[in-house]
Amino acid sequence: MLNFQRLEDRVCADEGFVPCAYLDSVGVPTIGYGTTCIMGAVVTMDTPPITSTEARDLLRSDLFTALIDAQAIFANLDFLNNVRQEVLVNMAYNMGRGRLLGFSKMIANVNLLQYEKAADEMVESVWYRQTKKRAQRLVKAMRSGVW
Repeated sequence: MLNFQRLEDRVCADEGFVPCAYLDSVGVPTIGYGTTCIMGAVVTMDTPPITSTEARDLLRSDLFTALIDAQAIFANLDFLNNVRQEVLVNMAYNMGRGRLLGFSKMIANVNLLQYEKAADEMVESVWYRQTKKRAQRLVKAMRSGVW
């Protein structure tokens, strides 16, 4: 079973907390722990600062959405070990459902339980080059099934 608290803590570490709106690595206005939308409103550079508590609440909500997205994309998500589940939900959070759907070969390999091939597909992506440390850790966890 997915360890939601560990997932939340890892995403917090991956994203870092920024109380004011900023542009992320691809130029998207973001706030808190990587939030791009607050209660249906897109974050802009004029979005008022938030507290770390508010940011955690937004993160939890966004992680639930990422979990639902990962369940929709990966037919066998609930049957994977908890580490691989966390990898896929972390990726869904980081990229969003639309961009994650672009990983068609990785998705197919995960659904076939071909973790080495899935990890290879993760490495062969723009996402991997953009999010080096996070991506390297997630690839290693996909290959091994352990943190």
